[in-house]
Amino acid sequence: MRFDEGKGENSVADFSHSGALKKSFLWIKQHLDPSWSYIVIENDGNLQEPSLFKMDHRTYTCLEKENYTWQQVVDMDVSREYLVIRIPPNNEEKRFGRIMGFGFPGNIVYYLYKAEGK
Repeated sequence: MRFDEGKGENSVADFSHSGALKKSFLWIKQHLDPSWSYIVIENDGNLQEPSLFKMDHRTYTCLEKENYTWQQVVDMDVSREYLVIRIPPNNEEKRFGRIMGFGFPGNIVYYLYKAEGK
């Protein structure tokens, strides 16, 4: 998500991880900063049930320890939620392996976006 663009409500520049943004997957892709890498984890479960990305999940403690930033995004049009994690460029596969080891189910859908020119 592009941190250097936009200010104010629902701005990706703030990446506050304080609550989910109501945006689309297309919006996510359009706001990725090409100088960073991202892991986007998708949950296409029932949004009425407790979220896979609920804030007490141990993942967030691990992400904070690694100094990664993240944002939850909910796409109500297709009943999906996403956890967008910004990671430093290089060694993305290794970082992805560690993040998936934080307790996500093995059948989850994810997208890995690598920084441009890295």
